[in-house]
Amino acid sequence: MITYNTITEMNTPTAVALGHFDGIHKGHQLVIGSAVKSKVQNNLTPVVFTFQQNPASIVKNKKIPYLMTRQDKNKHIEQLGVEVLYDIDFHEVRGTLPEEFVREILYKKLKAGRVYCGFNYHFGNGGTANSENLRDLCSKYNIEVVALPPAMYHDEPVSSTRIRHYLKQGRVSDVTKMLGREYSYELTVCKGNQLGRRMGTPTFNQIIPEELILPRFGVYVTAVTDSEGKKICGVTNIGIKPTIGTESPLAETWLPNYNCGELYGKTVRFELLEFMRGEKKFSSIFELKASILSDGQKAQKIFQNYFTMRNL
Repeated sequence: MITYNTITEMNTPTAVALGHFDGIHKGHQLVIGSAVKSKVQNNLTPVVFTFQQNPASIVKNKKIPYLMTRQDKNKHIEQLGVEVLYDIDFHEVRGTLPEEFVREILYKKLKAGRVYCGFNYHFGNGGTANSENLRDLCSKYNIEVVALPPAMYHDEPVSSTRIRHYLKQGRVSDVTKMLGREYSYELTVCKGNQLGRRMGTPTFNQIIPEELILPRFGVYVTAVTDSEGKKICGVTNIGIKPTIGTESPLAETWLPNYNCGELYGKTVRFELLEFMRGEKKFSSIFELKASILSDGQKAQKIFQNYFTMRNL
């Protein structure tokens, strides 16, 4: 996949998927997947046009936590079969009028023959134009617009907002179903205080970037991918470790049946499978160790059952 951070001119006709696509949930997959199918159906190069920032957070001057890093988002977009990604600084086009966006960007620069967007897509200066306006403006340049209906979950549209809400509640199963995959973090391992190693339960720490969503603090059953691509059982505490204390929230993972070796500086992905319990401050290190061992036993049973049921 070719990635542009500026609006570079294409030299072939394209099918363009429009949206911010934070999370790449089932609704986003439908929009992007439709553009990808145009490669075979209409001989159009599949393109995603998205922004480095969440436009809503800038327009509304409101901090909205991201569901994934830009790098992870771009990786998922590529895995869907997109050939060209425009990952643009939103400030570059913030003041663009709707007709100017269609004429100068979609028609002249991107050579769009077909455009795909979600049912609730907005664009143009202040986000004042919607998918119907997009269809009317694109018709002047013979660009077909397909506004796709939402993916549904529990009779409501799947959305990044709902996913953030469920993560804050620890409702991992709901998040998995809306994403169509397990929610995950891919983060660099940093050095901790070595307490887990001294207790016989060696852990590795990963700092969650400030811009990312923090799920409900507590202990999760996780799947960690090893160097050979195999998923192994993890017990991950996300939060501030109240018994020991940390300066900022982080993820601390113990692998009950795996020697993780030296991971400092390496990038490791872990997937949330199930929320086990909230964070708790223990009265002693001995009580903390007993709880960790108990969590490990429960996690291994949940982990085994999780993948047994998924493979049925």
